[in-house]
Amino acid sequence: MTVMTPRPASLLFELPGGALSATPEAIEPDSFAQLGALELQHIERWLAAAPAVLGEELLVVTTQFAGFDKTKERSDILALDRAGRLVVIELKRDSSGSRQDLQALRYAAFSATLTLDDLLDLYAKHHGAAPAAISKDEALSRFTNHVTEGALEGIDEDTRPRIILVAKAFQVEVTATVLWLRETWGMDISCVELVPYSVDGKVLLSSSVRIPLPEASEYMVKRDQKRQKAEAASKISWEKAMRVMAAIPHGRWMSYQDLAVAAGGTPRAGMAVGQYLAKAGDLPEHCAHRVLRSDGSVSPGWQGDIGGPEEAQALLEAEGLRFDDKGRADPAKRYQPASDGSTHAS
Repeated sequence: MTVMTPRPASLLFELPGGALSATPEAIEPDSFAQLGALELQHIERWLAAAPAVLGEELLVVTTQFAGFDKTKERSDILALDRAGRLVVIELKRDSSGSRQDLQALRYAAFSATLTLDDLLDLYAKHHGAAPAAISKDEALSRFTNHVTEGALEGIDEDTRPRIILVAKAFQVEVTATVLWLRETWGMDISCVELVPYSVDGKVLLSSSVRIPLPEASEYMVKRDQKRQKAEAASKISWEKAMRVMAAIPHGRWMSYQDLAVAAGGTPRAGMAVGQYLAKAGDLPEHCAHRVLRSDGSVSPGWQGDIGGPEEAQALLEAEGLRFDDKGRADPAKRYQPASDGSTHAS
């Protein structure tokens, strides 16, 4: 049986002498190892400084994050996309190896527990080295300016970070797994090929999205969005969500997930609820401040007719709801959906 060598995602040719009449000659790619480029000191630093190399606008939150409980493992880069989704970027220097996908999945699982507040802390610490310290308010402002296609409130409810794998070449074990995860489980995971070339004393980087195919990516995004909207429309009654929210008693609170379940959806729809509340202009008067994050805190990005997060917490406290020193509401005052869709205080 003949084994075919996989074709690179991109090929580079030159016209000798710059003459249009010349015959194109192939420029052979280098390896990062031959160039002396290291994964951490060079490639990661390039991508953190210029994430557009990966083909989209990303806001780098931090690098070499090691805050995972009971493990010393470090994820390469954590970023936010324009929709406000957390992106886990896993790098390999030349070959993906056969386990890059598994490693990235592990980091995504660890990162799924990070809240917006956590990410603001990480961003401020990573980008605010002395003497140019960055406050969490400044970090929040940068997040808000970057997220133009979604809502920051959705970060706390999204338990499925995106994954971007980066390598010069991907082994078939990895690409097969990535395709299976995308098509069978609906995971947003992609492969970007980063190939170095030496030309006239310069090092050029060729960046190509291998999975999903660029020609199909727009179609796939629109297909997935249509499917998600259809599922949300069939499961969540926004009219019921508004009625439930308006019925939350003074001094009580619900989470975005609670409200999603009470409106006929699943806890996973909490992100959609957060995005809806952030954009809706017809909310019941003076009650949206009673919908909090799952840990009982007001979202740092919360904005309403009464002001921002501090004003929302102050109003809740005036209603008799107690908060601890970490800004988390009394869990005994949580108003949750029962199995029949009704609500009760926990």
